[in-house]
Amino acid sequence: MNDIGKRLVHLRKLENLGQKEAAKLIGISSVNLSRYEKGNRTPNPDMIKKLAKFYCVKPSYLAFGEEEHLNFLSDITKEEAKMLKDYLIRIREERQKHGEENL
Repeated sequence: MNDIGKRLVHLRKLENLGQKEAAKLIGISSVNLSRYEKGNRTPNPDMIKKLAKFYCVKPSYLAFGEEEHLNFLSDITKEEAKMLKDYLIRIREERQKHGEENL
């Protein structure tokens, strides 16, 4: 597994997605996603952009491991981060309350 593959697996697991489910949501075959994740195939620049957009990261993080990978959190305030964290905790509590693993 190459570094891009490791980052793809890490990001997919952060989203609690299986490989087939992620591939379907991204709009690629599960075979291709598997090849990218295992390092058997390197995504071209357009595919890197597509994958980065799906996982809400910067293409440079995905391709080279550069920069903070949480692109959508890069310009929020500490107060906004706390509000987001509180909101995510409430979502998790609701899922547990209703016995739902993934929404």
